[in-house]
Amino acid sequence: MGAMSSPVGAKTGNELELGADLVEKRMATHMAKWGAIVSPVLLVVSFLIWSTRGLESSAYAIVLVIVNFVVTAKLMEIGGRYSLSGLMVTAVGGFIFDLVLLGAAVIPFATASWMNLWALGLTLIVTHLGLVIFEANTISTRMALAGLREMKQGAK
Repeated sequence: MGAMSSPVGAKTGNELELGADLVEKRMATHMAKWGAIVSPVLLVVSFLIWSTRGLESSAYAIVLVIVNFVVTAKLMEIGGRYSLSGLMVTAVGGFIFDLVLLGAAVIPFATASWMNLWALGLTLIVTHLGLVIFEANTISTRMALAGLREMKQGAK
């Protein structure tokens, strides 16, 4: 299949090649990879502060964060196939879905014998924010390098 274009048939520069490796999937994969790399540090810190309950709660939180990123990426991939508006709707809807998903995953276990809510909550916050900030920094660096390459090629 060819690239999507605007309704009048003119190329807008925002076309996606269908079947290509989409940005959302690459971002989620990259964040999941770094989440898995950093998770041992979080788990050790949680164990040192809250013992076994903290370790188990933090491990559960890390799994929730990674699943959250993968589900969000899949939703945005589906919405992006339709239009920019579809992408925006799935981004906002995905945020609400993520909140419901996290609530549904945490509330039933809030009083479980292995749960430490401080460890769970702090790990959820630190992991979400840390991975999003890291990914934003990575993307901005890649975009800056691409812009420098274009400037260098244009100067020749």
